[in-house]
Amino acid sequence: MLSHNNRNYVRVTATVVLLIFLHFTKISAPAEAIIAKALSPVLSSFYSAGSYLRAAYGNQTAASDLSDEVKRLNNEVKRLTIENGRLKSVEEENRILREYLKFSKENKSNFVLANIVAHRGLNPDSLNQGVIIDKGERDGVKDGAAVISEGAIIGKVVASKDSISEICLITAEGCKLAAAIQNTDKTSGIIKGDMGLTIKMEFIPQTDEIKVGDTVVTSGLEENIPRGLVIGKVVKVNKENNELWQSATIEPLVKLDELIIVSVLIN
Repeated sequence: MLSHNNRNYVRVTATVVLLIFLHFTKISAPAEAIIAKALSPVLSSFYSAGSYLRAAYGNQTAASDLSDEVKRLNNEVKRLTIENGRLKSVEEENRILREYLKFSKENKSNFVLANIVAHRGLNPDSLNQGVIIDKGERDGVKDGAAVISEGAIIGKVVASKDSISEICLITAEGCKLAAAIQNTDKTSGIIKGDMGLTIKMEFIPQTDEIKVGDTVVTSGLEENIPRGLVIGKVVKVNKENNELWQSATIEPLVKLDELIIVSVLIN
């Protein structure tokens, strides 16, 4: 005799077989259609929920991947920025060194290269007053020697020690140089810095003709500074009809706040 569990198993098996038979013989098709229609909203809800969960998981995975990619790209940008800055510095130093070699060959001058190690103004309110270089007396540097950058004079040594020297820039109010304007009158005089920004030549006779754009060079009348070193160009002529003298404002050729390497003439 069959047990209770066996009887239940037989009933379930028979029911399943009957349902399969009715499905394949299309006998249960009307009933299946009714059931499917009744369950359609529920199934649709389950499908929508599943689609939402799949989309949410996909979006979360994509967001995580995107965040990792953004971090990687940011790190790469930082690395390239550092590398680009280093290469630009090397390129600028190489350009300056080539200029010095060209200047040395053309002028047959002896000089020592020096790095700017600090800005130390005669006037602390301006950076364009003075600098400290890493060369001194043991390198042949002497007080009063001309300091060159890119072929133009940018100042002179005012205090040399064993291994460092202080340079007075040509825009410093306390820095004076014997100069000449390359005009028809060959005007000569003394130039001095003006507020750490430009240079002025004063007490020029009214009869001398000076024009904007005239080149100003060293006159050679000063010890340790040879003639013909370019100082800058005239950017303004100050002339009053009722005055005995006129003056000229001169702009340096070199940007003094961007100095990296300079050379000091030692002969």
